[in-house]
Amino acid sequence: MSIRTKVVLAACTLLVAACGGNTTTASPSTTTVTSATTSSTTSTAGTPATTAAVGTCRTDSLRVTLGPGQGAAGHYYVPIVFTNTGRTCAITGFPGVSYYAGADHHQVGDAASREPGPIPTIVLGAGESAFAWLNQVNVDNYDPAVCQPVAVTGLRVYPPDNTGPVLLPEPNARGCVRPMAGQQLTVRAVREGASPN
Repeated sequence: MSIRTKVVLAACTLLVAACGGNTTTASPSTTTVTSATTSSTTSTAGTPATTAAVGTCRTDSLRVTLGPGQGAAGHYYVPIVFTNTGRTCAITGFPGVSYYAGADHHQVGDAASREPGPIPTIVLGAGESAFAWLNQVNVDNYDPAVCQPVAVTGLRVYPPDNTGPVLLPEPNARGCVRPMAGQQLTVRAVREGASPN
């Protein structure tokens, strides 16, 4: 055997020993990706369904009520609560709100204007709720000659994306007959939950 052959064999032996000395084989790392169909503007209230699989919550499948209010510096904030009484459905956006009065339920003053902010889509299972904050200005703070305040019977509420209203009595409420630049009513988009707490 030539010297050159011996050198080659010795080098191969060293390589095999170096590679074979470690019997632990590293397994390749894996990443599991779970697909989701929800978006950053979609939330669920305990229901795994997505908005693509459900329809809009309709007035006749919602129980609409007023939650406990909070007073603050000439304003009265009250949550309008929408509770699903039917199949799973989705609710998003702003309710339509205005004062009404009289046996004919005529509108008093301007309807509520919309406050800017997030507009989530909420999936409601049966018995689950969403709410929207309503800000009612104390109309006695306005010039009575401009406002022309009157007693009102309550609030006419259209759930988001609906044309059928619900009438909610509100004892001792008052509204301006005349349009007011400061807006006597403002409303926020619905959000998840039965109450603001």
